Amino acid sequence: MTGFSNNRPLSFYARVVAIAAHLLLILLMLMGSRGGTGALLILPLLLPIAGIIRGRAYTYSWACMLVVFYAAGYLASGYAQPMHKWSAFFLASIAALDFVALVLYVRLLARERPLQST
Repeated sequence: MTGFSNNRPLSFYARVVAIAAHLLLILLMLMGSRGGTGALLILPLLLPIAGIIRGRAYTYSWACMLVVFYAAGYLASGYAQPMHKWSAFFLASIAALDFVALVLYVRLLARERPLQST
């Protein structure tokens, strides 16, 4: 039998995806930055790194509000600059995946916490 047989909660998997997507977004933005202004856009994403890695629900909550602006900005950039459309849409997809994983972690963790105390 394959699947989720190791008895880990679903929030664990959402947390792993959130960490991976957040770090991938930072790495891809750093690689694609053209000059110093592109690198400055990464600074707000570095603020929640410690809390995301530690699994703090409060950090996940406010980081998802931050990531929404990156998804929207890359979508707008993809439409405004057709020559960079695919790279901008790819980064927007990574930011959207990061957003979904951040939100799912908080929701799943809230659902699992009452079960852990009993």
